[in-house]
Amino acid sequence: MTYSIDIVIPSFRLDEQCLLPLLNLPRPDGFDISYYLVADNPAVQVPISIQKLNGQNNIHLLINNQNLGYSCTRNRGIDTGKGDWILLLDDDVNPEPDLLYVYAQHILNQPNAIGFIGVTNFPEPIDAETKSLEILGVSTHCQRAKQESEMFWSGGANVMLNRKKLGSRRFLPELMKSTEDMELLFRNAFENKLQPYLAAPKAVVHHPWWKKGLSTIRLFLYGEGAGEAARLYPISLYTHYDFTNTLETLLLLVISILPALIFGWPLKFILWLAIAEIVSEFLTNYYRTIKEGHSYNINVACQVVWYKNAQEAGRLWSWLRLGRFQEIAQRTDGSFRKPHPQNFRFNRWKIIKLVIYILIIALLYIVIEF
Repeated sequence: MTYSIDIVIPSFRLDEQCLLPLLNLPRPDGFDISYYLVADNPAVQVPISIQKLNGQNNIHLLINNQNLGYSCTRNRGIDTGKGDWILLLDDDVNPEPDLLYVYAQHILNQPNAIGFIGVTNFPEPIDAETKSLEILGVSTHCQRAKQESEMFWSGGANVMLNRKKLGSRRFLPELMKSTEDMELLFRNAFENKLQPYLAAPKAVVHHPWWKKGLSTIRLFLYGEGAGEAARLYPISLYTHYDFTNTLETLLLLVISILPALIFGWPLKFILWLAIAEIVSEFLTNYYRTIKEGHSYNINVACQVVWYKNAQEAGRLWSWLRLGRFQEIAQRTDGSFRKPHPQNFRFNRWKIIKLVIYILIIALLYIVIEF
């Protein structure tokens, strides 16, 4: 039996150095391979090398008449093709030469799978910023296929989907902040009776580090997008309430100043709580830097705190700007193992932070009051 694969690559820049290794991947026998390179930039200058490949070996260049965004651009590539399988690749990844062979073997072995999730590797950390991203799992969550055999979602840089089981489901145009991958993949799994995607640990691509300074924006947008996705069915079934994080706690303390002034409560206690929250947040993440990152570098710990709170600030903003105060301390269980997960769950980092928090408040009381 012959299978067909549509490879969908959205791109804004059409960088030939990145795209040519993708377009020239060796093709396995017995598979019809088609490429749909979708340029989301009507003014893009198409490199001569890409122009020559267009129309050859089932390589199709599509240029949007206007900037449509990531979701609609990928949807256009998916809808233009008719292949049995759809391989989603980012335009800035560098694939291993055997990428299509690995996926082809998975298709032959598991033709009824909902899809396969490959591995997206990042380079070794090169500075405090990239080390902190590794500690937070930002650069490693797309490598879960190395440890897990089944998943309900992943980033969309290297994912194979079964078109028949995908059906008419597509990326949601309104999600434009890096959570459209999670939303579509989980919605697709949910509608297929929670059939998980299978890991393809040898289907490997390599992703470069983002340009310096972009990580803050990316994580803020991811947090904001996670808040938006949490309102959508079926992800909304997997939300729960948890203890407030640092930014939420500080916001509540700021709000508490007004009733404190009205009722004559001492403002020093609010100040103590704020100091304890900030210090315990740093010390907890410094310990995390030592424990998980094997680094005593304070600069790395500061970066961990910064990026962690950048993401949490995005989610805070997602409800704050809409006045959805009922969403404060709302979280999404990204494992999607069980709907309506338990509220207020502890883990070791929460326990460590709580202990430090109580100790700091006690210390402040002893030092200042006595």
